[in-house]
Amino acid sequence: MEKNLTLQQVATILQVETSTVRFWEKEFAQFLNTQSKKGQHKRFTHKHLETLGQIKELLYTEQYTIKGAQRRLEMERTLTGGLGIESNFKTTMFFMFAAIMQELQTYREESKKLADQVRELRDQKTVIEERLLEEKNKGFFDFIKEKIQVKKASGQE
Repeated sequence: MEKNLTLQQVATILQVETSTVRFWEKEFAQFLNTQSKKGQHKRFTHKHLETLGQIKELLYTEQYTIKGAQRRLEMERTLTGGLGIESNFKTTMFFMFAAIMQELQTYREESKKLADQVRELRDQKTVIEERLLEEKNKGFFDFIKEKIQVKKASGQE
């Protein structure tokens, strides 16, 4: 028979305050499923302890937010439950997905920079085209002006 642990024992093992364990118990209830009958102290199984240890690791070491840790645990539960994947493979898959997401974020940022550069080049092209048109029109008007002056000069002779 599995020995159940008290709240104090769990807190001592995890090296956190009992209030922290209570908080995690509320925030991560869907992953812990700790129920006790009214008037009885809650007891934690080794499975609960394992999950609480994982929560501590996610929050303290990996610096996840509560929501992020919940999503991570949900993903792990889905991989383990739905696919029957063993723990090492599950962890490897998670880190692979994390690496892919990081790479996608990098590409997204690079893509944004490139889009900004393209926009800037288009703006520069528009300015250059406007200047060329002005020069072209200016050249045409200078040519007409010259012809008019030549005709006036030849007509006055």
